[in-house]
Parts: sequence; C-alpha cells; structure tokens
Amino acid sequence: MKLIKKGVLSGIIFAMTLLMTACSKYKVKDEQVGQKALFPDYEYNQELAQQIYGQSKMAIAPNGYYYIIDNILYFYNIDSDINMPLCSKVNCRHNDNTCDAYVSTINTENGTFECNCMGEKIMYYNGSIYCIEVTKDRDYYLYQYDSTFSNRKQVTRLASIKDEQLMVSDAQACLISDGYMYYYASYLDSKYAENDYTASFYACRIKLDNNSSREVLGEFQFPGDYAMKAGQSNGFSIYFTDNSIYFYAGGAARMYTANNSVQYHVSKYNPDNSQYTDLYVHSGNSGLNVFGEGTGYVNSMSQGGYVRTDSEGNFYIMTSSKAKDNNNIIKVDFDKNTCEVIYTTQMEKLDYLQSDGEYLYFFESDSVKDKKSLLTVIDMSGNVKTQYEMEYDEEYMAEMQKHSGQNVNGNSYKPDASDILVYGLDGRYIVLGSRTTGFKNLTTSDTVDYKKEPVVGVGIINTKDYLSGSNVSIKQIYQYAR
Repeated sequence: MKLIKKGVLSGIIFAMTLLMTACSKYKVKDEQVGQKALFPDYEYNQELAQQIYGQSKMAIAPNGYYYIIDNILYFYNIDSDINMPLCSKVNCRHNDNTCDAYVSTINTENGTFECNCMGEKIMYYNGSIYCIEVTKDRDYYLYQYDSTFSNRKQVTRLASIKDEQLMVSDAQACLISDGYMYYYASYLDSKYAENDYTASFYACRIKLDNNSSREVLGEFQFPGDYAMKAGQSNGFSIYFTDNSIYFYAGGAARMYTANNSVQYHVSKYNPDNSQYTDLYVHSGNSGLNVFGEGTGYVNSMSQGGYVRTDSEGNFYIMTSSKAKDNNNIIKVDFDKNTCEVIYTTQMEKLDYLQSDGEYLYFFESDSVKDKKSLLTVIDMSGNVKTQYEMEYDEEYMAEMQKHSGQNVNGNSYKPDASDILVYGLDGRYIVLGSRTTGFKNLTTSDTVDYKKEPVVGVGIINTKDYLSGSNVSIKQIYQYAR
C-alpha cells in the first residue's frame, strides 16, 4: 500500500482513513478552511494554477494538489493535511488497474496505445479533472471527471488516426486557458519515413464544451522521430503570458536519422486578433550557440519539457558551456531576437528548472567533491533570492555506512539532485518527489525496485517561508511502502 499521512502514520489515524474510504470517495472540498490560517494572503487563481510558465507534473486545485505515482492518482488536501489515492474500495492495495485511482498512459515498449490518461497529464479547471483518453483505434478524446475522479464524461474528440491520420502529439504540453484547451496535433501518413521523419504539426485549441470542434491556429513542419510518433514528449510545450500563447518545439537528438538533429520552432498566437506568428526556426547538426552567441550547447534538457517563461514572454533555457552537464541558464526573447546568459552555477550541474513567473527554481549539485545539492531560487535577472541545501537521511546514511564500511560522509552512496523532480509549485507549497532513497523526508525504509517504483517519497516546502529566507524543512506527505 502506498499511503502516508502527516508524520508517522498512527494506527488510529490509519483505521479512520480506511473507514472513510470504505464509506465514500475521499472528499475533495471546494472551500478553503484550514489553509486560511497557513496562507492568509493566498488567493486561488485557476488561470495561473495551470502552470502557465512551464510544464507541471501535478494539477493545482483550490485546496490541494493532484499527482500520479506508479499509475495511481493521489490528492494532497492542504485543509486536512491528508494525502491519499482517490479510491473508494475497501482493502484496495492501490497497485493495479482494479483500483479506482488507476490511470494508464501509452506504452511504447509493447505498442499499447489504449489508455485513460495520456502522458499522465492531469488538468484541473472549474472544479473538474480533465484527461486525454486514447482508444485501441487511436481516437483521442478529452474526458471530464468530478474532483474525486468519479462521474467520467466524454467531452469531445481531439483527433483520430483512423478517420483523419491525426494524433495528439504530446499530452504533457496541453494546457487550459479561458475555457479552451490548447494542444499539438500531427499528421501521420505513409510517407512519413520517406520525408526524413518530418510531419505536419498543428497548434490547436478546442473549447471545453460537449462535442466542440477543433480549431487549427497554425501549422509547421517538424521532425516526429524525437518521440517515435507514439505520444511521448516531442520536446513540445505551451506557455501563456499576459496577451499571447507561445508554442515551443525543440530537440537535440533524433531517433531514426542524424540529419538536422538539432531543430527548434517557436511561434505565438494572439487570442485577441487570432493572429499566429512564427518567431524562430532553427535546423542543423550543431548544438552550439543555437539561441545566440555565447549561449552554449543545447541538449535534452533544452527541450520544451524543461523550458520555462515569465509573464512578459521571455524564455529561460538550461544549456551547457562544454557540451556536458548543464551549467547555464539563458534568457531568450524570441519577439525581440535577444539572448543572454543570466546564471552560471559554481557547482557541477543544474537540474529541473521551474518558474512561477517572478522567480526561477532549480537544483544545483556536485557529485564528485563534497557531494551536495541545493534548491536555488533566482529572479529573472539571475540574482540569487535564496537557497536550501538538501539534507541526507540519517538512518539511510548509517545503514549505508554499516554495509559499506565507508565513512558516513562517503560520496559513493549519496544521491544528487538529478534524482529529484519538482511536481509543481504555487504560492503555498513547492512539491518535490525523489526517485531514490537517501534524502531526508523524501525517503522510505522499504526495499525498492526502482524499475517499477519511479518515486519513493514526496514532500512539500512552504513557498512563502522559503522565499523569505526563513529556516525551512521538507515535510513528507507520501512514502513508498510495500
């Protein structure tokens, strides 16, 4: 069972929770009660909550966060300080497709396209959860659920391979704004391989109404083999600013050909006048100075899944000075054709960039010297706002010392920040997940099969306290348990 409540789970709280889930679905309340005392200045804004400045692995509701671990949909309720799967079944172990909270995505390894949550993309808007479902015939539908992941309803069809040779390209890039869902679609035909694995891609939107029709906002040619045309990330993302919607596509390595392996395409759409404009197009084999002189090498973390923006439409991209680990953050204005390096780490590498529109959040780490990892925040000019050094779990370190015979501070068994992901953030919490044990309050004492368990611990940091320079710590809300 994968379930944790505040601190160490007591038997009484555990029994009460089982009783609650046996009676009904876990209630996701619409009102804000308990969090008012914690966050008196916070006001929920559902447009900003769509993580408009870059992709997020969670959906933000007025009173908590939805996120997925190992195909199970969890909800952390800030009011009640309870984290649990959205499942109503008694004695459910929450580990297979019999669980009410089970979600599936496209499996490219065995060629299974049928799924109920493409790309594990969860969206929350106007009190409802939205997911993209794919049928066995590869029709792509938008489905709506209530806030407890019940009452499933089909909204509209987004694309169809069978009828149109058209697919939704990257579910993680989908975002909702002002009653529309924006997404990418691509045309898959028999000449795809003959055309050097290049296809027609479409910037689209569709209204969140029953049986609404797709609008094509713009079209461009782009390689599809960054993702094998199977619904994985194409390096795409969509961003919202005060008056424009930006579409970013990019990658630095292709699957089936080495021709023009580095390609980027950036465009924008103005909802006020329905104008779609191409801003930047690049095609070549060199990853050096793609965005301007002195900006360094692009790589896999320069693609859309890791690129962030601000409210003025500036883009923030991680690059490398020496074609190795990322050590720079560059700022690019595609409208004005300007670029600059705003931050260079003094440590070994950077990982996992996020943005709230005012600040950039990322990890810095050293893995060779005195191994450590920092969660760093800078403003949009590159000035450091605050830093938090990730702590190692004392029990884990002692256990590793006992088995290895090394000094407790030995680097060989210390994880670094590349094992941490940022699910998302808002004015209340930064939500972190760890893919390995070892970090304090992001760990588990159970034996873990890392091939099957992508995340072993999830924790939260109070955003306001962290930004103010107060002493903060991670509070664990999920812990892997067999």
